[in-house]
Amino acid sequence: MQTASIYQNVTYHEKHPKMDLLLETVNSKEYRLAFAEGQYLKEHKTAAPIIVEIVEGSIDFGIKGSKINLTKGMLVALEPETPHDLFAVTQSIVRLSIMK
Repeated sequence: MQTASIYQNVTYHEKHPKMDLLLETVNSKEYRLAFAEGQYLKEHKTAAPIIVEIVEGSIDFGIKGSKINLTKGMLVALEPETPHDLFAVTQSIVRLSIMK
C-alpha cells in the first residue's frame, strides 16, 4: 500500500509549473502539477493515455486548436499522442494520471 497527499508540501516554481511524482503503481503514475497564476505548460503529448483533474484553481486547457476552461473538480481524459497545453488562469493544483 502507498499513500500520498495532493495538498501537503505543495511548492511552486517561479517561472514554470512544478511537477511532483506522488505515487507509482503497476498501472499508473500519479503526479501533482502546481501552477502559479499565469504559468504555461507548452503544447506536448504523452505516449500513454492520461487523465487530468483540476484539484484547485482554473486552467485553460488547449486541445486541437480550441481551449476549454477547467475548474476545480473537472476531469479530462486524453488518448495517447494527443497534443495539449495548459495555462493557469489562477494559482492551480492539477492531478495527472498517466496509464502504463
